[in-house]
Amino acid sequence: MGTTLAAAVLAGGVHLGRQHAPGTRLLAASSPDGVHLTTEVTAAGGWVRLRAEVDGVPSGSRCRLVVTDTAGNHYVAGGWVAPSATRTTLTGAVVVPLPDLATISVVTTDNHTLITAPTP
Repeated sequence: MGTTLAAAVLAGGVHLGRQHAPGTRLLAASSPDGVHLTTEVTAAGGWVRLRAEVDGVPSGSRCRLVVTDTAGNHYVAGGWVAPSATRTTLTGAVVVPLPDLATISVVTTDNHTLITAPTP
């Protein structure tokens, strides 16, 4: 799976770890299928706040923003139904310390991962 993820990351043009403010990271990824994910992650004393912008998801898709920690645990930070031809912006939070954050993904409710942005 690591090789597949690495290949997907390289093919998708991921930009990692750009710092905005202390305790904040910006993660961005683009998939070959045209899905784009930009997430601002802010540390908040043992947990993180997320502000994600997602576009390119097929209209009507039922999606979740999923955070995976370094131990492989998954946390749902939010969910939505993709509108037609519109960028979706959502906010959420998970009880994962910023140093333990591994990836942020957009996953459909039938468990199809549309895009994943790993942390540096």
